[in-house]
Amino acid sequence: MTQRRAIAIGMGIPLAFLVALLAWGVAKNGGTQGRPGVNDSFGEVSLTVESDADFQLATLDGDLLTLEDLRGKVVVVDFWSSWCIPCRAEGPILAQSYRDWRDKGVEFVGIAIWDEAGPVDDFIERNGIEYVNGLDNGRIAVDWGVRGIPEKFFVTADGDVVKKVAGPNTEATLDRILTELTDEALGIRTSAAR
Repeated sequence: MTQRRAIAIGMGIPLAFLVALLAWGVAKNGGTQGRPGVNDSFGEVSLTVESDADFQLATLDGDLLTLEDLRGKVVVVDFWSSWCIPCRAEGPILAQSYRDWRDKGVEFVGIAIWDEAGPVDDFIERNGIEYVNGLDNGRIAVDWGVRGIPEKFFVTADGDVVKKVAGPNTEATLDRILTELTDEALGIRTSAAR
């Protein structure tokens, strides 16, 4: 009986400690996971970042990029991950959209969150993505109020964050928003603004 009791206590204490540790972790983060989920609502949503937000992104090429570096261009900031199924579906759309818009004063910046370089590089190569990308351990995503992925933020040529779109986009959605922003940058009134 003593040996059984010792075994029960020997197994019970670590098990109780593990349960307590898990309960503490859940209570500490409010029951949410350590990374954002995949967006289940799509379309334009209210901004979760200050209009003059910036970031410092270590690119996959080893450079350091900020939004300030891109002043004068309309910028699409895309938060994504290689493990995100809607991001995978959207990859070819973004690659083509960038090719269509890069010579019109538009730059794309991909920020892969909670991901690893190998899968990110594979995703970029598979989709023919030519715009700059970098990895984020969550700091930029948290600062920008990312709630799920994919999420895109649209920045004017003056550096103001003006739109946020949750979920995957179509070429038509991207074209509409980028036309508005580039026309605005050029001082052209769109039919929607008349």
